[in-house]
Amino acid sequence: MLPSGVTIAAVESELPGLQAYARRHSWAVNWEPPCQTLKLTKHDEHGNPILILVAELDGYRALPPKWWFADPAKDELTPGRFPRGKQIHGKSSIFHSRKVICAPFNRLAYSESGGPHSNWGELVNWQSAGSASDVHARSLGDMLAVITGHLCHSTKGS
Repeated sequence: MLPSGVTIAAVESELPGLQAYARRHSWAVNWEPPCQTLKLTKHDEHGNPILILVAELDGYRALPPKWWFADPAKDELTPGRFPRGKQIHGKSSIFHSRKVICAPFNRLAYSESGGPHSNWGELVNWQSAGSASDVHARSLGDMLAVITGHLCHSTKGS
């Protein structure tokens, strides 16, 4: 595993781009360096959290983040509601029926982490994993952009 300082430096080098994208798309960003965790929150017009997206970043850039949705009703980092994906331009959604974000940039999508993808190879190859038809993102801002795009084509889930 990477020393935490390496992960923190990698994340902090990407924070300006992530924060700029997040602001444009109404995400609040909370970076917790000691925990190596990002918490991205969308709020309703009354300031109540309606969607919480978490990225656990231990080992990041050597390994992809662990992306998951937390429970917005509790505003806690507990498993929460999961979007129901719809096809986008004839391609499958990244929101898998097993309640995992299925993209090569999500550690939880790989079979070695309990996910459905044994066909992507090892986690350390995440930046080149998948096929040409899979979504790809190599920075945290790009990952958030892919997830946000798929959220725009999804419905609320459970």
